[in-house]
Amino acid sequence: MKIDLPGNARVVIIGGGIGGSSAAFHLAEMGETDVVLLERSQLSSGTTWHSTGNMETYRADPLIYDMVRYAAATYPRLAQETGRDIGWRNVGRIHYTDREDRWALMQMLPELGRARGIELQLISPAKVHERLPIIDPAELAGGMWIPSDARVNATDAVQAFAAGARAKGVRIFQDSLVTGIVVRDGAVHAVTTAAGRIDCDTVVLAGGLWSRDIAMTAGVRLPLYALEHQYIITKPHGISRHLPLFLSYDDQLYGREEVGGLMVGSLDDDAIALPSTALPQNFSFALLNERWSQFEPYMETAMRRFPILRSAQIKMLLNGPESFTPDGQMLLGPVPGATGLFAACAFNSNGIALAPAAGRFIAEWIIEGEPSSDVAPLDVRRFSPVQADESYMRERATEIPGFHCRIHAPDSDYRTARNVRRSSLHTQVSDGGARFMAVNGWERPAWYARQGGPKFIGAVTEEVHAATDQLLLVDRSADVKVLCAADEQNPDPTRAYFRHLGGSHDRIEAVVRELPWPDGSRLLDASPDQESRVAEWLRRKPASAEARPIDITAAFSLLELHGRERKAMLSELMDATSDDVKVFHDEVGDSSLLLIPREEAASCWLKLLAAGTRYGLRLGGHFAEKALRIRRGIPGFGFEATPAHQAHEAGFGTSATGAAPARTHAQRRLVALESPMPYHEFGSRDVVISRGVVVGELTSRVRLPGWPSTLALALIDPHRWDGAALETVAGGERWPLEPRDTAWTADVAARHGQR
Repeated sequence: MKIDLPGNARVVIIGGGIGGSSAAFHLAEMGETDVVLLERSQLSSGTTWHSTGNMETYRADPLIYDMVRYAAATYPRLAQETGRDIGWRNVGRIHYTDREDRWALMQMLPELGRARGIELQLISPAKVHERLPIIDPAELAGGMWIPSDARVNATDAVQAFAAGARAKGVRIFQDSLVTGIVVRDGAVHAVTTAAGRIDCDTVVLAGGLWSRDIAMTAGVRLPLYALEHQYIITKPHGISRHLPLFLSYDDQLYGREEVGGLMVGSLDDDAIALPSTALPQNFSFALLNERWSQFEPYMETAMRRFPILRSAQIKMLLNGPESFTPDGQMLLGPVPGATGLFAACAFNSNGIALAPAAGRFIAEWIIEGEPSSDVAPLDVRRFSPVQADESYMRERATEIPGFHCRIHAPDSDYRTARNVRRSSLHTQVSDGGARFMAVNGWERPAWYARQGGPKFIGAVTEEVHAATDQLLLVDRSADVKVLCAADEQNPDPTRAYFRHLGGSHDRIEAVVRELPWPDGSRLLDASPDQESRVAEWLRRKPASAEARPIDITAAFSLLELHGRERKAMLSELMDATSDDVKVFHDEVGDSSLLLIPREEAASCWLKLLAAGTRYGLRLGGHFAEKALRIRRGIPGFGFEATPAHQAHEAGFGTSATGAAPARTHAQRRLVALESPMPYHEFGSRDVVISRGVVVGELTSRVRLPGWPSTLALALIDPHRWDGAALETVAGGERWPLEPRDTAWTADVAARHGQR
């Protein structure tokens, strides 16, 4: 049958699963009805249809927590508005554990739940069995009951979103295969299909595991890859329809009742990667072959934990593909390299829980220019181009499901897709005892182990002490380093200035250090996780052909030296180095930067170590610098400074334009705090409470052994905080917070605003 597609539309959505249908519904709900949704087969026929439909309502991460709470409120409203039964049932969920360390973590959650407004109830093994009669409680340490968790029929939810969108004017076309996205001069111009072309300036890519292939037709690559994902369904076995959902990160199992039987799924270690080319073109409402050898270890655990499985008959082992990203979080927002292209895909098996909010955020981005929440942790621009390589993704994706089931130390990291990019000093740094963590493909030193010395937190403490009383040397060669035209001349050619790269309405697109270059241009230095953000900001910034940005990341090593004696040592060192080695001094804090040509890096490193013996030089890593940043009160990108904030909120000063925000955001203020909480650790994303009301969040915190208090940074809404006492929740208890002074003072912020 010939499909008559319109010749143009303002927005084209590619994909008719839960992500695409949610985006269509929310666009229409916000008044944008010139929208076309294209589905290659039938609605929900790709990944969504075999979703289990389990709906969590609590997550530790504040953003994901807000998203799942929005979904829990949206699904019942959607059913009521459209008059469709979507199978919404509020059955609750049991998180169970047989590990004492997990049980200890669970015991910290109820107080946090009360602060956030959700009931999280600790229950004994006997109570776990009372609520979940199919479980053998003998080996359990305890559990947590979340009464607000629910379940929904995924396909019916898609149809309801689609019905609501159609009723508001969205045009939906099934059996409409997209063959490409037309990009000209770096911007979206059209979508091509087997039935014709649709001119448009905005595309929402919600094509599930096929999103990667579709994006490549636009000349961009997305870091996602498909995995095989399996769960068993038994034949009816007298299971109550009111059985709660259940989940165990320790068993790596989840499940629920299914038509009187059981559904039990696994969160695999070494999951099986699946290239999209392995699927037939007509892969619709289809499944993969069963892989019992992969599922058997989890089946053995399930049979021990749920004795009823020993007598139940297995109806099927369902094997369906799901798409995953390098960090286990979805891809959301503007895709770098193609203006007008937005991603809403790669849900990492969380589509039902996250898609309602993701669709709303995409609609807000398109219509209002920005989402209503700080979605930086999900923004597709958090990844570097190298992470979109198929070889990288095929290897990394296999680790994601199992990795996120474990309890991790602060310096835990992925074991796959390692040593992709290494500093020119990697060998020297490694020989010095560095323990590495990967950041956007780079191996970055996290901390240093010394023979007979303390482990992680003790070693970081010694590094921070050296930065204060002696000297600390950190290899920051993985930083993004880009030469570009200077907006204005810096008054001091040896000074490194903290800057924000401003977006619309003076939003913070990135945080950089600006280094004056001898020819009058400037070098932007940013943490490696901002690589795509800096590149995209420069791509969108008008520039003459002569002033095009030049990425010199691989051509230069960058070292940072902390401590009071650094200038004395550097003056001694510079006499023995070439003029090509450049030194800059930070405007905030006791640190200096050495920019060294790659070919001179090794010899300069040896000279630094030799000269440093007289000054007590010690090698340090990222965690020491993070502790120093928090102590100095300097905002970090992704923590205190993100595109959800205007520059003045993070202390960068008011922009010269004085631009007002496009939407009414809660205007928050950066505040440095301290607390007597005793935990020797790094932490972030904790609530800040005043008079029993949440008024903001702790964005970064640290306490090291020997410190008299925990130091923290927070973003607080001044309209909700009247100066009354502040407190936070940590370790299952409430702790007071007191304001403190830092190096990132008002006069520094004022100087930024005057430049």
